[in-house]
Amino acid sequence: MDMPSAVKTSASLITAILVGTSLTGCTGGNSTSGGAASSDKPVELTYWDGAFNTNTPAIVKKFEEKYPNIKIKVQTFPDAGMSDKYLLALKQKNGPDLMDMAVDWVTPFAATGGLVALDDYIKKDNVDLKDFYDGAISVTKVNDKMYALPYRSETHGLIYNKKLFDAAGIDSKKGPENWNQVLEQTQKLTKGDTFGIALPGTNVGNVTTQLFNMIQSNGGSVLNKDNTKSALTEPAAMEMAKLYVELFTKYKVVPNSMLQNDNIANRNLFANDKVGMYMSGIYDIDPIKQANANAQLGVAMVPANKDRKTILGGWAVGVTTASKNQEAAWKFIQFISQPDISAEYSVTFSSRKSAANNPKYQDPLVKPLLDALVYAQPLPQIPQWNQIKQIIFDNLQTALSGKSTTEDAMNLASKAIDELLSKK
Repeated sequence: MDMPSAVKTSASLITAILVGTSLTGCTGGNSTSGGAASSDKPVELTYWDGAFNTNTPAIVKKFEEKYPNIKIKVQTFPDAGMSDKYLLALKQKNGPDLMDMAVDWVTPFAATGGLVALDDYIKKDNVDLKDFYDGAISVTKVNDKMYALPYRSETHGLIYNKKLFDAAGIDSKKGPENWNQVLEQTQKLTKGDTFGIALPGTNVGNVTTQLFNMIQSNGGSVLNKDNTKSALTEPAAMEMAKLYVELFTKYKVVPNSMLQNDNIANRNLFANDKVGMYMSGIYDIDPIKQANANAQLGVAMVPANKDRKTILGGWAVGVTTASKNQEAAWKFIQFISQPDISAEYSVTFSSRKSAANNPKYQDPLVKPLLDALVYAQPLPQIPQWNQIKQIIFDNLQTALSGKSTTEDAMNLASKAIDELLSKK
């Protein structure tokens, strides 16, 4: 997907949109000239990191062995409230030297003027940006400047139950390749209290992410190319919205509890052999195995009708303008973004294409999710994105609950989105 043209965003709007995971446009950031101290002098850098990054201590130890004059003080934070804390620190210019941030935070964070543009460092040290997945670079670039360097990337695939496939007479060596096959196979898989596919019906982020994956895989999009109008009423999007709803309401191949189920509930249903397939990421594989030691998993790319596109997620590290040791901070970013180090650091996948041959990614259950990164693209980077997701979720609920048709629901959503985007 094309990145939107940058727009000026107020601090209050940025705060509002970071309640979820969406993005905003932004103004330019600062250059790398301010506060750059030589990394040859003994320095201590403060690094704000996600609590989920269990490999951080080992990576920091390796870095400090290579650069004994640079010490890293790590402070970790849970997901809840993390972006708000980061944003406040950036606005007040009193944050850490380094920030580990979700890739869709980069644009609004750069809008505060609190992140350093890394282009001079990237050029000086000949960092090969072509070795990074395209989507990971596009989402960390604002106004043609890089404000963070990605190290972790991920996307969705289709996880399926080989035991249930075999019992239904479906080839378990591969997952469905397109959505017509999904419809056919889920009907064969549905029997008694076992259902063909699990889809989330609650949690705005869960529902919209799954729906948007389906829309993109059908060659559609949520918005038009310049992000000024809804594209939900275009055939490619409408077809997938109808399928999402009708798998539940018409074909009845989704658990009856769909409207109460989020992704975690769906994972639990899958682990208990109650659904034949569902969309998720690499992070669900181990929990399924832990919940069911006898689970017979298969993993495939998200089915594609016309366009093999999936949604990109991931994490990147940036330097704050508050740092008095920006050069030393850059060395840490350069270190963790190396192919081998980023593969070790990331709890999902490295953002480097050349890390694809890393032994940890050769598991047959993992490789399809890695291969899908080539097709992963970020969602629109606009300030209204969280509101757009809520609009779509609310209207989709009326169709899932049988209160309206999918066409009426998406038409209403489209009109509301157009009205929202028309406001200056």
